[in-house]
Amino acid sequence: MCKVVNYSQAVSVLVSAYTLLAISIDRYMAIMRPLKPRLSKRAAKTVVAAVWGGALATAAPVSVVSQLQRPTMWHQYCQADMCLEQWEHSWQSTQYTISLLVLQFALPLCALIATYARIACAVWGGRPPGEAQGDRDTRLQQSKRKMVKMMVIVVTVFTISWLPLNMFIVLWTIHEHDESWGMWPGMPYVWFASHWLAMSHSCYNPIIYCYMNGRYRRGFKQAFGCLFHMRLDTPSRHRSSACEGVQMSAIILEQSLEIPVPR
Repeated sequence: MCKVVNYSQAVSVLVSAYTLLAISIDRYMAIMRPLKPRLSKRAAKTVVAAVWGGALATAAPVSVVSQLQRPTMWHQYCQADMCLEQWEHSWQSTQYTISLLVLQFALPLCALIATYARIACAVWGGRPPGEAQGDRDTRLQQSKRKMVKMMVIVVTVFTISWLPLNMFIVLWTIHEHDESWGMWPGMPYVWFASHWLAMSHSCYNPIIYCYMNGRYRRGFKQAFGCLFHMRLDTPSRHRSSACEGVQMSAIILEQSLEIPVPR
């Protein structure tokens, strides 16, 4: 159970980060390359499979090195086990920690900033096609501002949620052999607060997208409406493949943003 829990946590975190990375690239291609075909359902399913496959592979070492331990005399006396990582060499733990920092935080953050900055510049500075029309131009300008605001919020929330925990992990790795660092009374509280903030990021993006994106709301209602209708009509425990989670992911990737095509 120790290996399963640690591995599941690592996979869920990486899936969230890789999904943000995939969505940012999809939006970038849709806005900056408007003449190219949009992402098909088959391609969206391939992206979802790649996201999960990459997360499962990246987190694989966690399932190998995780085991129950009693690291202190207190744990031994109270017979209290902790699920910790036991690496053969300390440098292996350091290298894997740095790799996770890059793949889970630095790479998605850089991709979000780079793609959304380019999109914001292109959309904000683009002119609507055709002759100037007051009402139409006003609506497009409002749509642009709403889109840029949503992108800024997504990047900001991701940074605020994950930066404290990643900084804590880096500092912990640097001071791994410093006993005074580990004995600081406030350490458990800092760890709990930063870990809670990072894990809570999973619930922020759906709220942001539902509040600021009409297509996401419609896709969300469509998916849940399909599930609700199926449960009312079919009492069996088997589900139709049309309502599985893969379709929901495809809807999110295909209809992630309502934005005008820049000219």
